[in-house]
Amino acid sequence: DLIKTLKIPEEKITVIYPRANPEFRKINSDDQRLQDFKIKYHLEFPFIIYLGTLEPRKNILAVIQAFNWLKVNSQFQDLRLIIAGRPGWLYREDIKAAQNSPNRQHIIFWGPVKNRERVFLYNLAAAFVYPSFFEGFGFPPLEAQACGTPVIVSNRTSLPEVIGDSGMLIDPWRLADLTHALRQILTSHSLKSKLIRDGFKNVKRFTWLEAGRKILASFKNV
Repeated sequence: DLIKTLKIPEEKITVIYPRANPEFRKINSDDQRLQDFKIKYHLEFPFIIYLGTLEPRKNILAVIQAFNWLKVNSQFQDLRLIIAGRPGWLYREDIKAAQNSPNRQHIIFWGPVKNRERVFLYNLAAAFVYPSFFEGFGFPPLEAQACGTPVIVSNRTSLPEVIGDSGMLIDPWRLADLTHALRQILTSHSLKSKLIRDGFKNVKRFTWLEAGRKILASFKNV
């Protein structure tokens, strides 16, 4: 975008990655704080989660539709969908889609989330979905991986660069791809375990030490 839109020469551009807050980490399932949170918010059921701003580019409508497809199978009768994050522009379309869903009683709009709540939600979720049409970097998938949650992201813009093959990449325009990826994670213990392991490994690629070194090198080059 910098090259095409602003006509900046490629040799003048340095890409430096941030890292997820170290607060995001795997918590033991028997941790009392996690258990208290689970009880307080009645999260005894399996759930998939989207976490981010509610706006069209996040493709939340596809998440709701994929959830509806899954719920046709009695195997997923206890499954819930949590949509967490602050309202953005045109967010009412997402609310309307959930209200019109035959599974509306199993779709939960959480609202804005504090960091501590995010850590607990990621740790408890069966899968994290982020089928955005456009992302600048995409912190939530990395945060989810740091908490030991398998992730599904779109194969668009920055997300393949951030997640690579450590998560499941899908075409955000193909609803069947998202539904199939969710079904695989929810039914295959071996796949879920592999994605969790790969996620932990992927998170280690991003460090502030490396970012600092690259920033300093950029200053020196200038």
